[in-house]
Amino acid sequence: MSHEQQRSAVEVFQRFLEASVNNDWDAVADSYAEDVVVEIPFAPPGVPVATRGREVLRARFHGAAGIRRFTGSSDVVITRSDDPEVIFAEYQLLGAAVATGKAFASRYVMRLTVRDGLIVHSRDYSNPIATAVALDRVPELLAALTNNQGSQGGQGDQG
Repeated sequence: MSHEQQRSAVEVFQRFLEASVNNDWDAVADSYAEDVVVEIPFAPPGVPVATRGREVLRARFHGAAGIRRFTGSSDVVITRSDDPEVIFAEYQLLGAAVATGKAFASRYVMRLTVRDGLIVHSRDYSNPIATAVALDRVPELLAALTNNQGSQGGQGDQG
């Protein structure tokens, strides 16, 4: 892959981030390949640690729209890897919980593999504790951890 194609991986991420900040969930979903695999090793309760397919993600993004809205981003750092298809993105999304209006800032790290202008694989890391606090879901997180259920029971192609 040429340096120009690698730069397009950065552009794909930048479009993904802009669509996220604009709460344009169809544009976010359209950043992914049809058969994308997304892994979330520290997924919060109710979110599978592995998902396959753009349309499954699209449904999840639209479902989450009723929970939180993003208003901006900050601290964006993009790092290229030795693999020209892979980049690492660190960033923070700013927003508010829909139900309470409570403001939050969530930090993310993503390892993205981009091919032909689409994300074909992503491994996403965020802080599930900070997310639970921001969305007033600490009891649910505590219950999931206490019951040793967490998100591990949600592996697979669920939404």
